[in-house]
Amino acid sequence: MAMHLTRRAPKRKRGLCWGRTPNDNGTVVTWQLFRRDHRGALHMSSLQFTYTEPRAYIAQRLRNARRKLRDRVDEIDLAAMGVTA
Repeated sequence: MAMHLTRRAPKRKRGLCWGRTPNDNGTVVTWQLFRRDHRGALHMSSLQFTYTEPRAYIAQRLRNARRKLRDRVDEIDLAAMGVTA
């Protein structure tokens, strides 16, 4: 089985954390991206891919999701500080 189809539990660290979970028969892999805001609240983005999709496509979609999640959490943090972007 290819590495991008195996299970990986999210690590506990600051910034972006991620994990991936294949379904029971290994045809679909769910990637979860996590990030905490200034209060420690957890925000998540989830994407699903089939085993036939190329790694480059998966990587591009994950980069886009990571940017969107970062921007969403940063907006929350800036609003809490009273700064408008």
